[in-house]
Amino acid sequence: MSGEWRYQRRQGACAVCGRSFAADETVFSLLRFAGEELERGDLCSPCFDGREETEDVFFWRTRHAEDRRGLRVDFDLVLGVLQRLREDERPERRDFCFLIALLLVRHRKLRLQGVVRRRGREFLQLRRPRARQPFEVEVRELDEERRSRLSAVLAGLLDPAREADLEDLLTPARTSRG
Repeated sequence: MSGEWRYQRRQGACAVCGRSFAADETVFSLLRFAGEELERGDLCSPCFDGREETEDVFFWRTRHAEDRRGLRVDFDLVLGVLQRLREDERPERRDFCFLIALLLVRHRKLRLQGVVRRRGREFLQLRRPRARQPFEVEVRELDEERRSRLSAVLAGLLDPAREADLEDLLTPARTSRG
C-alpha cells in the first residue's frame, strides 16, 4: 500500500447503481479497501443496505448538497465600472459606486485609507493595493430596500449569462428610488 492515502471527492451519483443523488438526499460515504488501495464510495440508502461489509474501513451518513460555488467575479471589470461611476453625479450612480467600493474593500481589491468630511458629506479615501494615489467615493445612506435593489443590479452585472450594459441594469434601480 502506498504511503499516501488518496481518494476521490464525493460524486453526484451512487457508486453502485449510478443513480444521481437528489439535493438534500441522505447519502452514505464509505472508505474501503479494494485490494491494496483505499477507495471512497458514495452510496444511496438501498445500495448501502445491500453492500458487502467485509472490506469497509469506515462509513458516515451525510446529505448530498448541490454545488454551491458562487460566481467567479471579474474584479478588473468591477474596478473599471467603479472608475466610470466615480465621475457620474447622478444619485443612483453614486449609490451604486458606493456599493461597489464596499464590495472591493471587502475583497481586498481596494484599501480604505480613511474617511474625510467636506461640505457636510463624507467620502471614503481608497486606493488600489499597489497604487500610491488615493481616490474618493462618497458615502451614501442606503435603506434596506435600496441596498437590495442595487445588490440585484450588481448581481446582474456579475452574471456572465446576461448581456446587458450598465444603463440597462441601472434602469430598474433608478425608477424604484422614489
